[in-house]
Amino acid sequence: MRKILFLILGLSLSQSVVSQDTLVRKNSAGENEKWVMSFGDDFEGTKVDESKWRIIEGIPRDPMQGSNYVWYLRENVEVSQGLLKLVLKNDTMIDRPYDIWIKDGMKPFKGNATHSSGEINSRESFGFGMYEIRCRIPKSKGLNSAFWMYGEKDGVNNEIDVFEYWDVKGPFKMMYSEKRLSKWHNMTAHYKGGMSIEGYLGEDISEGFHTFTCIWDECKIEWWVDGDLKRTMYRYKGMKGRAKQCADFLKKKKKPEETPFPRDPMQIITNVSVKKTPDGPDKPNLFPQSMDIDYIRYYKKID
Repeated sequence: MRKILFLILGLSLSQSVVSQDTLVRKNSAGENEKWVMSFGDDFEGTKVDESKWRIIEGIPRDPMQGSNYVWYLRENVEVSQGLLKLVLKNDTMIDRPYDIWIKDGMKPFKGNATHSSGEINSRESFGFGMYEIRCRIPKSKGLNSAFWMYGEKDGVNNEIDVFEYWDVKGPFKMMYSEKRLSKWHNMTAHYKGGMSIEGYLGEDISEGFHTFTCIWDECKIEWWVDGDLKRTMYRYKGMKGRAKQCADFLKKKKKPEETPFPRDPMQIITNVSVKKTPDGPDKPNLFPQSMDIDYIRYYKKID
């Protein structure tokens, strides 16, 4: 009952609940659309449902640790009071062995870390549809909270970042004040080494729970925050979002793509990490901190 109430309170005026698993929402054109939830987790109970999620341990990516400096641990993924908590802690680890899949197999590495954290990946992969999370992020210099989808397609990177909150550098590589760190929202798509990114300054997301929604179809990706559309990225040159135009483009043998548009399927990932010094946290007694997640959902549109 608590989760259903949270869902109703979290909806914008453009959305209404049909049942626990379906909803009707207005699209960017003001038309009603009906969606059915085909995957979701309200994080009730006392532990992660491992039939749905893999709890990540070690270093799953970035073997050179070029940007982040955390070691993911099972014990940093907690479920309590209806929330999933990805907990950041001070934890120094030296020469820890780990394996990462590189092209055609697992490769051994050794790494160091100054902090530990939590990450989960969905066991199932998903395609076009609506992805949603309701969460509260931690705030500090050097923290990076993210909710994203990833799946290598033909050996190339394939990714949509529903959100990333991280440090943004201004002129002369000076860091912006800490007041901006949980206001700068990055919305990004990656494919074949290409990247399309936009960001905006909004309210301080760390002050409470907010709902982030990503709608992905064959021709466009939309990023919404608390029911407000923040960005639309179109796949084809000349695409203006009209359904007829999209259908015409899909029929063409040669499709002039304008952006690095991701392919399906992809896993759902959420994690929080720590930047290396000098961009890392500089406050004493900052840790532990956590990214708190109320729910994660994936919907398919009903035609």
